[in-house]
Amino acid sequence: MTTIQIDEETKRKLLEISGRLQIQFKKNITFNDTIQYLIDSHEKQRVLKDLIPLFGFLRTEGREARQLLTDLRKKEEERLGRLAGKSRG
Repeated sequence: MTTIQIDEETKRKLLEISGRLQIQFKKNITFNDTIQYLIDSHEKQRVLKDLIPLFGFLRTEGREARQLLTDLRKKEEERLGRLAGKSRG
């Protein structure tokens, strides 16, 4: 376990995000869970940005592509929810 120093504003924002995650996943969420969620979200956004140029190659309508991405996001959020549950146990 490592101690990190953050200012009060960052702590307040982290608490807000943690609270939203607790409501969303209906579980207690630690700061570690929250930070991991933010890291995973950041990495996922980076991957999606890399995929955007490929949209021209998808043989589907834009609406269908958005639905595919929405479904992928939902599955990823469910996976993160399960991981958050495991890290507490």
